[in-house]
Amino acid sequence: MARQNKMALLFFLFFLFQVCSQLAFAHSAVKFLPGFEGPLPFELETGYVGVDDAEDVQLFYYFVKSERNPEEDPLLLWLTGGPGCSAFSGLVFEIGPLNFKSNVEYNGSLPTLVSNPYSWTKVSNIIFIDSPVGTGFSYARNDLAARTGDFRQVHELHQFLRKWLMDHPDFISNPVYVSGDSYSGIPIPVLAQDISNGNEEGIRPLINLQGYVLGNPATVPSLEANLKIPYVHGMGLISDELYESLKINCGGDYQNLDPSNEVCQKDIQYYNKCISGIQTAQILEPICAFASPKPQEIGRRRYLDEHHDQELLDDEPEPPPLPTFGCRTYSYLLSHYWANDDNVRKALHIRKGSIGEWQRCNYGLTYNADVPSSFQYHANLSARGYRALIYSGDHDLIVPFLATQAWIRSLNYPIVDDWRPWNLQGQVAGYTRTYSNRMTFATVKARKLFYLIDSICIVIGRSLDSDQSFPMALLFLLFIFLQVFSQSQFAVSYSLVKFLPGFEGPLPFELETGYVGVGESEAVQLFYYFIQSERNPEEDPLLLWLTGGPGCSSFSALFYEIGKSSLIYSSIFSPLNFKVDVEYNGTLPTVLLSPYSWTKTSSIIFVDSPIGTGFSYARNTLAKQTGDFKQVHQLHQFLRKWLMDHPNFLSSPVYIGGDSYSGLILPILVQEISYGNEEGIKPLIDLQVCRIYARDLQGFILGNPMTVLTLEANLRIPYVHGMALISDELYESLKRNCEGEYHNIDPSNEKCQKDLQYYDKCVSRIQIGQILEPRCADASPRPLEMFARRRYLDENHQEFLDTEPPPTVGCRSYSYLLSRNWVNDNDVQKALHVRKDNGSGATIICLTQKRFKAVFSIIGDHDMIVPFLATQAWIRALNYPIVDDWRPWMLQGQVAGYTRTYSNRMTFATIKARKKKSIIR
Repeated sequence: MARQNKMALLFFLFFLFQVCSQLAFAHSAVKFLPGFEGPLPFELETGYVGVDDAEDVQLFYYFVKSERNPEEDPLLLWLTGGPGCSAFSGLVFEIGPLNFKSNVEYNGSLPTLVSNPYSWTKVSNIIFIDSPVGTGFSYARNDLAARTGDFRQVHELHQFLRKWLMDHPDFISNPVYVSGDSYSGIPIPVLAQDISNGNEEGIRPLINLQGYVLGNPATVPSLEANLKIPYVHGMGLISDELYESLKINCGGDYQNLDPSNEVCQKDIQYYNKCISGIQTAQILEPICAFASPKPQEIGRRRYLDEHHDQELLDDEPEPPPLPTFGCRTYSYLLSHYWANDDNVRKALHIRKGSIGEWQRCNYGLTYNADVPSSFQYHANLSARGYRALIYSGDHDLIVPFLATQAWIRSLNYPIVDDWRPWNLQGQVAGYTRTYSNRMTFATVKARKLFYLIDSICIVIGRSLDSDQSFPMALLFLLFIFLQVFSQSQFAVSYSLVKFLPGFEGPLPFELETGYVGVGESEAVQLFYYFIQSERNPEEDPLLLWLTGGPGCSSFSALFYEIGKSSLIYSSIFSPLNFKVDVEYNGTLPTVLLSPYSWTKTSSIIFVDSPIGTGFSYARNTLAKQTGDFKQVHQLHQFLRKWLMDHPNFLSSPVYIGGDSYSGLILPILVQEISYGNEEGIKPLIDLQVCRIYARDLQGFILGNPMTVLTLEANLRIPYVHGMALISDELYESLKRNCEGEYHNIDPSNEKCQKDLQYYDKCVSRIQIGQILEPRCADASPRPLEMFARRRYLDENHQEFLDTEPPPTVGCRSYSYLLSRNWVNDNDVQKALHVRKDNGSGATIICLTQKRFKAVFSIIGDHDMIVPFLATQAWIRALNYPIVDDWRPWMLQGQVAGYTRTYSNRMTFATIKARKKKSIIR
């Protein structure tokens, strides 16, 4: 009997060990996933590891083997921030091998998964872990085990990793990096130190810890809170005046506010109002409804900042609130449906009954934030020689890059590889610096794939001339003569355009093209495109638009700036553009339409000026000579002659508009028109009044306008610092050594010269017209009009393009190539009523003295050529009172930029750069 009892006990013990071992180490290979077509092209394993004394905490994980060399490639343990956000975020939304197909509306079926060709699993093995307990599919077996916090989470992760390696001995010798993002900046350095201590104590298995990787990591919360203010100023979200007032009134402390400091409290309220419509995790993206959102982890220390701009939506009734289609958060909604599908849970081997509804982020955790700062842990790990990669998205306001730079600098290690750009496929992807403690800091440059404003320049030549009086005998001949030339080159000649080659069907707006003769003997023939307002052309404003350069055709505005069509790389304001998402096959490029043109609410004349620009031409050599004042005089004549031939628009409010180099021309033009009205030159812009600001000429509109060239050159340095293109140290050295003068440099000031050489090196691969865009080969580009001198390119800055290959699909400049092929097509020129044989032969896309490698576009707050800081400065120098102070202006409920209005009726506005995926449609 005793023997039988012993056998029974032995069997029971064996059975208990089997159950416990399955509970501690339960994992399964996953070869297929619902929603993904065919077998997975990588090795995926899911499972649970039990931790804590009784293994009451069951941590779920996804493990993906490296697709390169899993036996030797690094092993990463990835923790998503929160705390409380599932590792599924890392697997599908961040660094993993899968994405949701989110470019189609959800129709109620299971969301579709697609491969991510840029996964980190291409070169590393990654464990994506649902931690702390209560996150994702991880669960606790009792209420006590459900309680967690920073130190407890670290202890459980440490256990998890050693147990996992014990069950996966093939990876024990692999280099190990612990990694994560955002709030993970708190527990990960603590975990790395805990693992290091465990190795020193001989805990088995030893972990081959090599270092850690952190993205936009929370580290010193007070520092991160205080450096948000200079960050938002550098990014153009608050005004110079508010920034200075905050510094003075709050003394640099914006977190622990003295309730009695009313002036500081007032400034903070104004600051909060300015950024209330900003998506703080990525300031270029719109704020969208969230479905189980990833929290903005650092407001105080955990979850969302309750006093900020976004609300928790998990308590809303089911189904979860629907993000707008096209928002990044739309994928979060798809994840909610996908992860709660029974077949998905079966495929992932989720234990039945272990959790209820899956949430991407769980805000109901019982979590103790008991690590106030992880800075000391970084210091300890540096002293032990562990490697570290710390990267910052340069448009993240939650943990601004300035704060990350600051605490890294406080570690006080020498620099071994100083601030420089790092490149991806020949483009600047960010900036990096490495220290002697083996810590590398890198920024990740936000990219604007939806290029807002493109440009194009076209040139052709001259034609015939004849104008004289005849006696009666020649009257008939004169009549025939004038009839011919009235259709070709005298005074005002125009034609309606109902169809354009490459555009399907009739144009859905009224387009007119024509010539106006100006100057002596009308030897200058200015070509224009005119589109009537689609709303109320009799009453809507009339806008005369001049593209910068000088020498860029108004075709730029018609197709790339404020005109009528749109596609993937056009402005949201342009009427027409080219389909650029397919390779050019030699046929005529396709022209598309946009619903966001300025012609929805205004009539616009797009004029090719100065002479020699676009299809405008001179009839003799003398007429070809031009300049700022001569161009102004010709534009003034053009407008009055055009109005004389279009009397229906004489009473329309008139605005003069343009961009970039036009900032030098248009204010002079406005003044000359004003003087002309006062002198009674006919026709008056408004026949009933002759005062400029009555009902005739209403004002002018300028985009990133060149105005005070030395000011724009000098304020470029603080601008690039605010945009994370140069380091804090270089910025301070430039200020000290050059004393704020970066334009007229003393050749004997070697320190300043050296700093400027380093500065030039840092920005040499940046697309200065829009710093988020890649630099691509161009096809007859629009010139970067002003960098060092007054016109065209700075010859020392950009390189010639003549020997470079054409631009590739995906570059904004690819549409320049299409435009060159389009405008040189005979059928296109015939449709536009371009005069034949006017002396130039084939058109080119840009009139400059040379063809340069350059692209320029009006992109508001990310334009480095004419930085917003300089425009603010000269407007402020006009010294008019503010009547409507700095505030965000909205578009479809999203912050589109910031604006301020002065008593002289001048309004300044920034235009917020937007990423392609988050563009407001």
